[in-house]
Amino acid sequence: MSPDASSARSVADKARQAIAKVRPGPLEGRRALPIRRAPEDIRARWDEPQLRAAVLEGIPVRDASLDIGEEDGDWGRTVTVHLALSAPVPGAAAQTLAGKAVRRLKALCETGEIPNTDFNPSARPGAGERAS
Repeated sequence: MSPDASSARSVADKARQAIAKVRPGPLEGRRALPIRRAPEDIRARWDEPQLRAAVLEGIPVRDASLDIGEEDGDWGRTVTVHLALSAPVPGAAAQTLAGKAVRRLKALCETGEIPNTDFNPSARPGAGERAS
């Protein structure tokens, strides 16, 4: 075997090891949180196309569904978001993305807005200016 062939094999082996570490996980995820709002209010916000797009912004979603459970004492109703992703993500990231979506929905239902970091002071140039 020539020295060039062994270095090529070494590079290929390293690439296989790196790919094995970030092996894609499942394409589906679900997470649940209690939301203090009437079921029809939760469903109305989820069914509104612009609000749903804001809840799912930045998440590679192929399909998303919502289950509204029973009242959970003073905590509210248990709401579960099911996501089917359009692109594979590593490890447990599908669960993480579903958690992000359900937290955004909870904030939207309970406060009327999805929190963001716009206008937060920081040491970055242009901090506090509206993003274009």
